[in-house]
Amino acid sequence: MTLEEIEQLTAHCARAGIGEIELAQAGFSLRLRIDAPVALDAVTPVEMPKSEAAFSGVRAPGVGAFRVCHPATGLPVAESGSAVRKNQTVGVLEIGSYLKAVIAPADGVLGEPLAEDGAVVGYGAPLYALL
Repeated sequence: MTLEEIEQLTAHCARAGIGEIELAQAGFSLRLRIDAPVALDAVTPVEMPKSEAAFSGVRAPGVGAFRVCHPATGLPVAESGSAVRKNQTVGVLEIGSYLKAVIAPADGVLGEPLAEDGAVVGYGAPLYALL
């Protein structure tokens, strides 16, 4: 990661109220601890389903900005109401300049996004219902 990407990740985490994050991949690891207080009005909460424990839709694979549209093309990764297959990419999680695929865990029909495009989400946050 570049210094600019680390600064962007730090800013995303601070806006989301995340105090600590650790990333690891082959040959690289990073641990950030953010001690600065975060203004609550700077964070846009993601509305969670009433019964989150029973939620079996698409969840965030990490912490980052959820993108319904691919940042490079501006086109939706998957359309709400369309049939999707298990392991199909249905969105993107943006962490600095790093993009991580949001994958459907099962076959189904993709519901409306449960988080706004660009909203900072945490690991496991519900992103789409699968009908």
